Amino acid sequence: MNTKNILIIVLIIAALSAAIGIQFAGKQQESGGDPQTMPETARQTQDRSQPEDEGNLETVTYSISYKGSAYAKEAWVYVPAEYSGSEPMNVLYLMHGSQGSGKQLAETMAPLFDAWIQTGSMQPMLVVFPTYYPDRSFVVLKYSEDYPLNHFFAIEEISELVKTVEGSYRTYTESTDDAGLSASRRHRAFGGYSMGGVTTWDILAYQADYFAYFIPMAGDCWLRRVSDEPVSDLLVRGLEEGEYSSDDFKIIAMVGGSDGTKNSIQPQIEALRREHADLITDENLIYWENEGGGHNLESLEREMEHGIPYLWTLP
Repeated sequence: MNTKNILIIVLIIAALSAAIGIQFAGKQQESGGDPQTMPETARQTQDRSQPEDEGNLETVTYSISYKGSAYAKEAWVYVPAEYSGSEPMNVLYLMHGSQGSGKQLAETMAPLFDAWIQTGSMQPMLVVFPTYYPDRSFVVLKYSEDYPLNHFFAIEEISELVKTVEGSYRTYTESTDDAGLSASRRHRAFGGYSMGGVTTWDILAYQADYFAYFIPMAGDCWLRRVSDEPVSDLLVRGLEEGEYSSDDFKIIAMVGGSDGTKNSIQPQIEALRREHADLITDENLIYWENEGGGHNLESLEREMEHGIPYLWTLP
């Protein structure tokens, strides 16, 4: 194989990785001394039979203000074939990683959702694919510079997104004010991979009134960048302030067994269980290591397939 062909293959693999916000890089030192290890390889496309019933990908738009400037935002919505608008559906919000986009992640995951719904391993649900970038001018190579945007999304932007989506589709929300969203929190989940996983931990900390299910994958909590308090205390504060019991939420945390981010995620899980045993239990904090999995597209797929059946199972 000549040098030109090798270069073409490398460029194709890199493009596939960017589709969900996974990039090729080495370790970089993050706050608190925890390295965020970047991916090892992109997954290979596997042959799959085409599901009989395919969902649709649609978009919703909303506006935000970030640092004094207005931005028009777009989120992609996976609408399963089973959605008719006459009956309510649960909603999963799923966030991409560094350099990714909602559109790219939606196009990657939609065929998998079709297949999983057809086999019965996934309940039909709406899946929303937002982006934490105000626009593409904010995309940078150094993923650690994304965190202010992850944090802003979790504390400010998420409410506007949820109100837009659930005012556009038939969900379990009877009204999109705070009372309506809180009353329907058991029908709403948030998850993400890599920097999307980092975002998910912030959502747990700040938006427990809106969400009951959390799926952080391949990313630990970076709240030490904005507070000196122990991370475990910050993560449960919203649950404690909302007076939620151990039966009112579920965290499904996952990481590849060979993913370097495990070195940051595992101690965080242990601290939550040790420091908040009155609230955190083996039933509401599921931790799963994807054996042999790295920080790549294949691991995202495996972790999503493992985690989705835990949704909508609270008593």
